[in-house]
Amino acid sequence: MATKKPSTKKSSKSAAKKGAKAQKAAKGRKAPAQAGKSKAARAKKSAKSSKAAAPAPKPRAKAKALPRAFLEKLAGAIRTAVLPLTREAKGREVIGTATSGDATFEIDRIAEKALMTFLKNARLPVAYYSEDAGYTTFTNAQPQNLLVIDPIDGTRAAKSGFEGCTVSIASTRVIERPCMADVDNACVAEILGNRVFYAERGKGVRITQDGHFRRAKLSKNVDLETVSWSMTVPARPAQLIFPTAAKLIDLTSLKGGFFACNSTSHSMTRLLTNQLDACVDVANRFLRDVPDMVKDHFINAGRGVIMGIAPYDLAACLLIAEEGGCTVSDAYGHGFEDVLLLDTSVENQRSVIAAANAELHDKVLRFFDRRIAQWEQLLKKRAELHSEVAQ
Repeated sequence: MATKKPSTKKSSKSAAKKGAKAQKAAKGRKAPAQAGKSKAARAKKSAKSSKAAAPAPKPRAKAKALPRAFLEKLAGAIRTAVLPLTREAKGREVIGTATSGDATFEIDRIAEKALMTFLKNARLPVAYYSEDAGYTTFTNAQPQNLLVIDPIDGTRAAKSGFEGCTVSIASTRVIERPCMADVDNACVAEILGNRVFYAERGKGVRITQDGHFRRAKLSKNVDLETVSWSMTVPARPAQLIFPTAAKLIDLTSLKGGFFACNSTSHSMTRLLTNQLDACVDVANRFLRDVPDMVKDHFINAGRGVIMGIAPYDLAACLLIAEEGGCTVSDAYGHGFEDVLLLDTSVENQRSVIAAANAELHDKVLRFFDRRIAQWEQLLKKRAELHSEVAQ
């Protein structure tokens, strides 16, 4: 009888099945370190996908410019507070010294008080910078807007009852190191008069008088002999600025007119009413060109402090004049875009030459450029002669 051989086919199938099961079990049994790495990778991948799915944070909304009505009401509140004193030539007492080194009069204190009262009652996220108070805010929230204010620009005129005084307000946003180029809108209100000048960057100028709209009227005069112009005088060394301007004063005094200026904003807004053709404040150029020769003159004129055009003097009227079509530069012909709004240091002071039209501005600029250079040469010769005598 023949003996049956065992089936090799069945045994090989069984061995293959067992091997597959063992391989599958081995795959499921990873080393603990490998399993941990795998979980961490899955978690990282999940975090990445959730980050990608999350919406991007919205950019912080830009603060809106303060409305015209707000600036005009603020100017009106200050004007109402000081007008009775101005009409009666009161408030002349010197009661302190401002951050700029200028004298603070009683009428300045009343104007500052009216400013603070208005802003407290307004309850808006607004900060302000003024000559007497410096940087101030009345809100617990983060301020959105910044006002640069001279409550009375032309205090000496105001305390004596003369018309050359205004309330000057410029508005910008609360940003790091704001400059003149950041001013959004501005308001200059006459104190003894009834005109209000308002401008918004890129939108022109608006002049109102007794509630009625008035168009800006700019002089087309380019004849130096018939020019009506003003020059800023307070705390500027008379022995520098008057000899420099003497020829133009003589040339214009009969057919034109020369006026001593106590308020930058008052003079510059007169360019928009056809009362002046030009206005200048050239003293600071001497301080920049030959500081060692003129510093003592400035200290003497400022009674111990070097004074000039501060940003709060210029911020509002500069925007208004430029939006009205005037040409404004410093005594070198440069613009003011990068001038810091909150820096009242001597280094941040500037000179100004402003005119109702570009051709006249060029003529006045060239006149003072030439005359300042001549006077500086004379100062240098005097210094050399003095040095030789001293030796």
